[in-house]
Amino acid sequence: MRKLLLCLLALLAASLLAAACAEASTTLLVYMCGADLQDAACLDICEMGMAEVGDDVNIVVLAGGATDWEFDELKGNTRNLVTLRNGDFETVEDWGWKSMGSAESLLEFLEYGLKTYPAQRTIAVLWDHGAGSEAGICFDHTAPDQDGLSLMEINDALYDLDERLGGFHIDVFGCDACMMATYEMAVMLSCYDIDCFVASEELETGIGWDYTPWLEALAGDANMTNKALCERILDTYMDAALKENPDDWLTLSAVDLKAIEPLRQTVEGFASVLLGELEQGNVADVSRGRSQMYTFGSFVDGSWDMVDMGVMLDAYAHYDPDGAAQARRQLSEAVMASRQSDKLDACSGLSVLIPQDTKAEFETYSDGLDLSFYMPNWIGFVKAYAGQLSGGSHSFATTTPQQVSGGSFISQLAGQISGTWEDYAWDDDGQTYVPAEPQQPQIAFSEGDYAFTASLTEDDMRYLDYVEGMLLMEIDEGDAVGYVDFGLMRNNLVDWSTGNVYSLFDGTWPVFGDQMVPLYDQLSNDRGRRSLIPVKLNGAATYLVVEFPAEGGEGRILGANAGYDENGLPIRTVTPLKAGDRIVPVYTLYIVTDDSDDMQEEEFDGDEIIWQDGMTVSYEDLGDDEGDPTTVAFCFVLNDVFGEVDMTDLIEFEV
Repeated sequence: MRKLLLCLLALLAASLLAAACAEASTTLLVYMCGADLQDAACLDICEMGMAEVGDDVNIVVLAGGATDWEFDELKGNTRNLVTLRNGDFETVEDWGWKSMGSAESLLEFLEYGLKTYPAQRTIAVLWDHGAGSEAGICFDHTAPDQDGLSLMEINDALYDLDERLGGFHIDVFGCDACMMATYEMAVMLSCYDIDCFVASEELETGIGWDYTPWLEALAGDANMTNKALCERILDTYMDAALKENPDDWLTLSAVDLKAIEPLRQTVEGFASVLLGELEQGNVADVSRGRSQMYTFGSFVDGSWDMVDMGVMLDAYAHYDPDGAAQARRQLSEAVMASRQSDKLDACSGLSVLIPQDTKAEFETYSDGLDLSFYMPNWIGFVKAYAGQLSGGSHSFATTTPQQVSGGSFISQLAGQISGTWEDYAWDDDGQTYVPAEPQQPQIAFSEGDYAFTASLTEDDMRYLDYVEGMLLMEIDEGDAVGYVDFGLMRNNLVDWSTGNVYSLFDGTWPVFGDQMVPLYDQLSNDRGRRSLIPVKLNGAATYLVVEFPAEGGEGRILGANAGYDENGLPIRTVTPLKAGDRIVPVYTLYIVTDDSDDMQEEEFDGDEIIWQDGMTVSYEDLGDDEGDPTTVAFCFVLNDVFGEVDMTDLIEFEV
């Protein structure tokens, strides 16, 4: 009898515990790798804790991956399991050290959360830096080599979770991190019982998601649909981020993972066509298409090679218009909600990896991306493309540019420029691709502009990707001649039928603080142009981020961003400048000595500029105040399809 009574009491206790847990309508599980973002992490913990959710929402955070934290309750160099309620820490446990970049740690947390806090709805969020499909997310600063979670490791954790629990269900899986709204991630997640996926194609703002309002909305409406919840996450993120910085480039999207499988099947067919193009030796055509695509999170010194999936389909639609159109339609059905700032061209909601800047390092990351059992053709195309880029090379024949003149001649010439293939354009009304109407090159020129041309060989044209014009200024030091690189010109044309290349220059150049400065475009569209100026800001190397209006005029300086940190991870925000900041423009100098024809490259500093609010970048005439001509030099920069660069001979001219 006593034994039976003990059994009944044990069953009663278990029932009471289950009933207590079942009272919550939602459990939020946040896998938070603090890394070097502890300040932002603690702010988000505050947002979660401040949400007035009562007993309706369980908030469980595993905070690790950092050497220290702003909160005294959290310890560095270990993992802290935290529950939050009513504006405070409800519980804090030391889970011991384990790399937050390991599948084992993620598995341990998800299994604990799903078992201990069952609810009508479960939301799981990975929080930290993100670097797209190639490198993944959650880079632990307390682990050797700052270990991160690759897509394969996330998959391993979910697979083992499924095996241990005999199945699991997550309503919303999110990444509060940069560049994780990837097709590869969505396909992998769709293979499990997960309904929705929320993440950003672009860099995320430093403040990340705004947790308080959507958690409170969820607590107030337990019957809110997953789609409505995702839309609330998207809207509150955009509202808070644009309030902090109206000029930011932002995306956030929600994907219906149950709609991914038809898209995956179609993309597999489309990828087989692309793979066939590579096998037939057409890597040059594929590379030229890749160069048309804006790369999310890119800076002048690199990127993680994530491009918008819709843009990829547009660029490669000529290979298989019907397959590309079907994928476009299915992509639109899978992305159930998407938000973006108006600075960007239209984004589809999912990005894909097509290596270009990272081709040399691709082998280092490819094992962590190898989801071939889910998408063999797509992964096969990515690997083959990276391999052909890395294994190829081309040296352009020596050529010297010629200066030509006459706006009417250039105008006539522009109408003759031909493309390399028949382009296709997406017809939104018909939901299909149609042959695009021939378009005149969109270049700005006038009768007084300077024009340059060069002729390339047939072999050079076979491997040419695109051409740029470079402006340089000569510095003569007696036994050595130096040329200061002032950046790249925007008005460049290629006549693919004749092998002639052209560049136009209007005689003006960007000036900041009474100094000519090097300028490199990051993105240009019909809403404006975003450019970068290399500088030292209070002694630290970084870039000024400058935005020019589409109609022309002065460039507004948005702030500074170094692009990538010492670990190659994208920096999440532009830092505003403060009155008194010391800014030194940084120039690249090419040196030719008497005993060598090869140019040596080094950097040198310009004059210090003290920042004052309202300073701008303006285009000014290069001629001096007395009207005397200024001697400058020009060369073409020839970019080949393998991602390498050659420069033509220099030609000097007077402005």
